Amino acid sequence: MKITVYGSNPPALVTAACLADIGNDLLLVSAESPFSGAVEESQIIEPGLKKLLQQQLDSGRLHLSQSLEEGARYGEVHCLLLSPDQIELAETIARYIGAVMDGDCVLVNRTTFPVGSSDRLHQIVRTELERRGVSGCCHLIVEPDFMTEGRMIQNFRRPDRILLGSNSAEAVEIMRDLYAPYNRNRDVVMTMSPRSAELTKFASNAMLATRISFMNEMAYVAEDVGADIEEVRQGMGSDKRIGYDYLYPGTGFGGPNFAKDVATLAETIRAAGSAGQLLDAVLEINEQQKEVLFRKAWRHFSMDLKGRRFAVWGISYKPGSSDIRNAPGVQLVETLLAQGASVNLYDPEAMNSARSHFGEQVAITYGEGRDSVLEGADALMVMTEWKAFWSPDFNQLIDKMKTPVIFDGRNLYAPEKMRSMGITYYGVGR
Repeated sequence: MKITVYGSNPPALVTAACLADIGNDLLLVSAESPFSGAVEESQIIEPGLKKLLQQQLDSGRLHLSQSLEEGARYGEVHCLLLSPDQIELAETIARYIGAVMDGDCVLVNRTTFPVGSSDRLHQIVRTELERRGVSGCCHLIVEPDFMTEGRMIQNFRRPDRILLGSNSAEAVEIMRDLYAPYNRNRDVVMTMSPRSAELTKFASNAMLATRISFMNEMAYVAEDVGADIEEVRQGMGSDKRIGYDYLYPGTGFGGPNFAKDVATLAETIRAAGSAGQLLDAVLEINEQQKEVLFRKAWRHFSMDLKGRRFAVWGISYKPGSSDIRNAPGVQLVETLLAQGASVNLYDPEAMNSARSHFGEQVAITYGEGRDSVLEGADALMVMTEWKAFWSPDFNQLIDKMKTPVIFDGRNLYAPEKMRSMGITYYGVGR
């Protein structure tokens, strides 16, 4: 099958590489930047992706282009995997498809645009066809992207579900044939209307965000009444109606799109005539939670952080990512600097992103390793749960630090062990 994938983000690259890997002919189109060095220049750290991309380029099944017109002429199936703020680009692509197509095609929107956007894109194509007097049919599929960073290739090849929103039985069958190699163990395809599929993506993210914010609220209660949120989490998770996923308290959720998706759904709820108060509260709790370690440090150091040096482990918004957009760690570092403190920062993958964001300044030291940033620190703050941070040498930590104080935003360490070693320890809800 000839497929055009539009986008330059990791989901677009994974989709193109995986579909080419099972024998399809792919054209990957990006109008944003030259693609001649996409594999070498990409800063993505998605495991296995660079190798898979290069293999498909070498095989001749994957091709690269900057031309939207070429992409519109190439594919029988057109997949949009853009950023949520690129709706205008999506409309331009739809116009190109309608302007050049001379047979039937399938338009697959995997981008998280507001509910109803896919129908508008479909109508743009149909309007162009009517203007040209062409009888070809463009079928619409809304397929929410549920891949998660660090496991994207695995998610694509072994999906929990493939959700297809369409009013076209013919288009659904085309997509079933396309995904057949990844749908052999059991049938994971679900079908519904396009707008239901769009809303499902927003509702899923909002539910996960609500669980996170709820657990952060419970962490406050646990600290106040002398309970341990880790014990509470295990008790709650043992209830099959609840389960364990997304029950971890911490420094709040971040990332480029998660909070934005929740805010978009809140606006959609208000537009439908409801107050949308629940999701507004979820977002407010999350913003407050991003300051949780700062508040603990503020109290510990008697409301005077000037001249203090903090080691910070992790600046990316989640492990497996180099992305620091909307990351709680970014807000923490900025707040510490504003209070006159200095920061020794280390992240296994996000150091280039951190340098680009903060620049070179006297108050920030960019470490080359986990342990190097501990030297002379008044306290350690753990912001991202990279595996490299789970089992440090605590004796070395005590020797290197000026004072052995840990503010653990991910509850990686056992409070009892920390106390027995003479480390002052602050978790979230512990």
